[in-house]
This record gives sequence, structure tokens and C-alpha cells, in this order.
Amino acid sequence: MKRFMFGIAATLIAVSVAKAEDTTLQLWTWYPAEAVLTKIIDGFEAANPGVQVNLNLSDSKAYQDRMPLALSSGDAMDIVAVQTSTMVNIVKGNLEPLSPLFTAHGSAKIDTLLSASALTQARSLASDGELYIAPMGVLGSVAMYYNADLMAELGLKIPRTRAELAAFVATVREKRPDLEPISFTGANWFLDEITLTIAEQASPGFFNSVRYNKGGKWDSPQYTQAFDAIVGLYKDNIFSRQTLDLDYGRSAELFQQGKAVAFIQGTWESGHLSVPFRTANGIKLTNVVASSLPVMFEGAAPSIRSFIEVAWAVPKQSKHKELATRFIEYVTAGAGVDAWSDTLFVVPAKMGATIPTGVFNSDAAKASYDELAALLLAPGSDRNNVSDFSAAAGDAIIASINSGPVTAVQVKYLQTEWDSGRYSNAN
Repeated sequence: MKRFMFGIAATLIAVSVAKAEDTTLQLWTWYPAEAVLTKIIDGFEAANPGVQVNLNLSDSKAYQDRMPLALSSGDAMDIVAVQTSTMVNIVKGNLEPLSPLFTAHGSAKIDTLLSASALTQARSLASDGELYIAPMGVLGSVAMYYNADLMAELGLKIPRTRAELAAFVATVREKRPDLEPISFTGANWFLDEITLTIAEQASPGFFNSVRYNKGGKWDSPQYTQAFDAIVGLYKDNIFSRQTLDLDYGRSAELFQQGKAVAFIQGTWESGHLSVPFRTANGIKLTNVVASSLPVMFEGAAPSIRSFIEVAWAVPKQSKHKELATRFIEYVTAGAGVDAWSDTLFVVPAKMGATIPTGVFNSDAAKASYDELAALLLAPGSDRNNVSDFSAAAGDAIIASINSGPVTAVQVKYLQTEWDSGRYSNAN
């Protein structure tokens, strides 16, 4: 069967060709990309003769606006993707709890199919603690990606400590001054990401202790140490001040064009490790490896905050709940995972998931992916950011980098801001 969806502003137009005797499932989502969704749907339909899936696909912003309205209006919907944020509480009244559905219609109970940490995060998003969503996987921040060919040329190894990172940068500047040692965006939100990663290296669970009001403080010794560390990376010229003027897109381009040896970003950029992803996106790099951010303090350990991303649910108005449950199992814990896991956008939540053959072109690339996956599946804290506060924290970091207020003043200011109640997502 051929299915098409055309997005015009916030309007969704779906065309489906199905035989009269077929059962048609209405699927709504904003992600993954249409080509990946087509592979998933084709595989599910092949495994379930007589079932057709009608895809309604829109961009993220339009989906935020239209999907909750369609749910509350009782539109024909059998499977919906749910953004793993405040959307869960907004729409949960129109969703079926998944545990009973999997017990009745799945191949096994959902708790035996998906990782415990991913399901714990999924339940945490609902104010009643119920499981309404099945996540595809987890992603997190931050990680480092390396042009392995340039590293070999320069005799470099992956840096694991601050001292090794400083030596890495110095070697690039000495031997290849035409290259950027490390490319990343110095935007406020991303400096906050790096700082929280550093905090978690020495104090696993720090962010959760603040985010969920469990006694953590921004003006604590743990965060003060991390704030000092990020500012110190700039003051010691390990991080170039030029990154403060780089946007996300340009920082990625420098790495993809071979003009930077390393690239710092979230694990949603792990597609750089994938041969199919690089080919599909015209990325000319031939050998890419990755690592966690080098640890900044003696006795600290690698860490990446992570959180579930792209989850699936069954609306109460669905007339085909058994088939909808089977589709959700297929895409999150069944054979359908192979249709999307090669993108490496998320680490699958599926128990015992493996990446398809041909994704990696070296043992080093696979080993580095496995390293990131292990950290993502056992995070010290959730990457459940409060976006407007992230911007405020990043602005404070930038001010201090630019010879602004000392750390003690900044962290006290941030604690006052957090206590003000003006940040809408704070619990």
C-alpha cells in the first residue's frame, strides 16, 4: 500500500489507499523522518496481513498544537507519538494505560520488554505515576565526536581527563593551526548542558536533586565547582572564545567538513558514527569515533544525563486497541527497532537491543557507541531540562567567561532565580 501525507502549515492531509476488508490504523507523529517511518510501517504491514497504517505526519511545532486538540475532540486516532515533556500530563486523560494493554495483547508484559530506567522516566512524566507512553529510546548530553583520520595524522588519542584535553588542543594548534581543535556552539543552553555534565561527573544525581526539589541547590559546592570548571576551560584557552559566536549549525558544519578535529554535542548527533547516516546526509567523514566528555576532576567519572525521547501511546478513542498495542511493541521492542536504530538518534529502550550489521565501519566506532549507550542507559540524572532556566544559567556562565561576576555571585543569583517560581517547568 502507498500512503502519503502533505504538511501545509498546521494542516495535515492524509491520503490512504486500502482495500475495503482491511483494518486501517490511524497513526499520528512528528518523528522519525518519513523515510524511516515508511520502513517501519511496511515491516509491520508485512507481518500483519490485512492491516494498513495511515500515516499523519507533521512538523514538531504543528504537532504540539494539533495532536492534543485532535485527541480531546475524539478524532479517529489509533496510535499517537507523544513528546516526552509536559505533553504527557496534557494528554494523559485521553490515553489508555499501557501496562494492561500489553498484558492483554502484547507478547509479554511491557516491563519485561523495555529498560527499567526508561519506563521509570516514562512514569515520572505523568502526575499520577501511570505508564501511558512506550519510549523508543534515550538520548543525552554531552558527548564528544572525533575525526579519527585527523587524530591518526596528528598522533592523538581520545582525551579522558582535563589535562589530556588541554594537551589534545595544544597539539592541534601546534601541528595544524588551520584546524579548530574542538567545535561546538557556545549558545547559552549548551554551555548549561556542558556545565551540568561536569557537575554530574563528580556528583551523580546532582541535577535530579535540584530539578525535583530533593534538597539540591545551585549555590551548592557541587554546582559551584562545575561552574568554575566551565569558566576555567575558557580562561585557560582550552575552549576557544570563538565558540561563543558559533551557532549549532555552523559548529556541526566545521566538523563535517573536516575543519575541526572534535565536535561536542548531544548524543542525538551519534549518527555521525553511522555509515548509512553519513552517506544519506552527504557527510564526507570516513572514520568517526566518540567518547563522553573528559572528566574535569580527580576521582570523577564519565557521565551523561539522559532522558527518553519519542514515545508511543494508544488513545482512548481507538477502535483497534489490540492492533495499536502490537504496533507499539513492534516499533519499540520488536523487529521494527531495526528499521530505525541505524540512525543512532536514540539508544533503543528495547531490552537487549543490538545495532544492525553495517552501521559501523570500525571496531573503534562500535566500541565508542557502546560506551555512550552504557552511560545513557544508567544515567546519574535525567536530562529533563527546564529550558528557560537553562538559558538563564548559560547567560550567567557567558557573563563570567567575559570577566563578569565571580562564580559565588552567579550561583547565588541562579538559586534566587530558581526560587522565584518564574520557571514554568520547575517542580
